[in-house]
Amino acid sequence: MQIARVTKNMPAIYYQQFRGPDSVKQAYKDAEKRLNKPPQMILFIIPGEKSPMNTDIYETIKRVMDTEIGCLSQCISVDSKRNFRNPQYCANLALKINLKLGGVNSSLPEEKLSLPDGGKVLFLGADVTHPKDKYGSSICAVVGSLDDQAARYVTKYQDQERSGKEEILKIDKMIKEILKDYCEYQRKKRDLPKDEKDEKVLPPYIIMYRDGVSESQFERVLRFELPKIKEACAQFRKGNKPYEPKIIFAVVGKRHHTRIFPINPQSKNEADRNGNCLVGTVIDKKITHPTLNDFYLQSHYANQGTARPSHYTILYDDIKLTIDQFQSLSNTLCYNFQRATSSVSIPSPTYYAHLTCARAKMYLVSSRVKFVKKDKNDKPPPPKLLKLHRNLNKFPMYFM
Repeated sequence: MQIARVTKNMPAIYYQQFRGPDSVKQAYKDAEKRLNKPPQMILFIIPGEKSPMNTDIYETIKRVMDTEIGCLSQCISVDSKRNFRNPQYCANLALKINLKLGGVNSSLPEEKLSLPDGGKVLFLGADVTHPKDKYGSSICAVVGSLDDQAARYVTKYQDQERSGKEEILKIDKMIKEILKDYCEYQRKKRDLPKDEKDEKVLPPYIIMYRDGVSESQFERVLRFELPKIKEACAQFRKGNKPYEPKIIFAVVGKRHHTRIFPINPQSKNEADRNGNCLVGTVIDKKITHPTLNDFYLQSHYANQGTARPSHYTILYDDIKLTIDQFQSLSNTLCYNFQRATSSVSIPSPTYYAHLTCARAKMYLVSSRVKFVKKDKNDKPPPPKLLKLHRNLNKFPMYFM
C-alpha cells in the first residue's frame, strides 16, 4: 500500500444546515479560512436514509466540489443502523480517502499484467449510460491505466444525444487525451525530460474492456469505435511512422440470465461455502456462442445467493493471445479494484468507467428557463454537462 501524504493539522469541524449549493461553497470558504490555506479534502457527514432529498444533497455536494470549487470530497452517510465502531466500515472509508488523495491501496506485480513478450499494456474501460427520460443526454466514459501495475487510472467523460445507440461518438478525442496523460505520467515516473518524445513511453499494446453493449450491437460498435481508437493512436508518432499499437477489443457484460453451478456443491474442491463455483471458474465450452470467441468468468465471491458470472466476448484481437492467457489477464484485473479488499465481478477498468458515468450524471444541469412547447415536434434543450475543475486533474481517482 502506498499512503498519500496528508497534513497533520487539526481539521476544521463545524455544523451547517444544508441549503443547496451555497452551503457547500460556504463550507469550503470556512475551512479555507480556518486553515489559512485551501483544504486537501472536505468530509461531509450527511443523512444516510435513502430519500430523494438525501440523494439531492449528495449529488449537489459532488457537482459543486468537482466542477466549481475543485476540491476533493468524501461523503459519510449516517443512519440509525450504521456503527462507526465497525472496523470494516472505517477501513473502507480509509481506502477511498487514501485513493482520492493519490495513494495506492493495492497493486499487482508488473509481470502479472505484462504480455508474454514483456510488453507493457494500456488497459482501457468504456461505458455508456442512458437517461430515463427521452429528452436527456447519454453519458459516455473512457478510463485508461497510467502505471505499469494498472493501479492508477485517468478518466474522461462526454455527453451525447440519446439515440438508443451504444457507440461512443467522441471516443477518438477521449483516447487521445488518455494517451497524452499516459505519456506525461510515464515520463515523470521514469525521470525523463518533459520534452522527451512520446515514442519512448507509448505502450505497444492496448486492451479495451467495453461495457454496456448487447449482442445485437456488437458489430456496429466494433465497426465504429475500433477505427476511431486507431485514428487517435495515429496522431502520435513511433519513429517516422504513426503509432500503431496492437489492440484487443472485448465486451464485458453482466446483463444475462446464465448461472453456473458446481457438479458437487458439497465438495470443497469444487464449491465455496455458499454452494457457488470457486472464484476463478471459467466456462468456455458447451454453453458459449457457436461462432463468437466468448467465455464466462466468475471472478468474485458472492456473500449471498447465486453468483452471476461475467460474460466476455473478444470482438477483435491482433495481439494474438491464447484464450487461456486472456482469461487469466481478465481475472487478474478483477483483483486490483482499489476500493475493495477482494476480487470484483468485472475488470477494474470497466468498473471505473461505470463509476465515472454515474459521477458525470451528477454534472448535468438543466436550463433554468421554462420550456414552452409550441409544436408537437418541439423538444426541450438538453441539459448542460459541466466540465471537471482543472484542480482535480492532479487527483485522477477523484471519482472513487
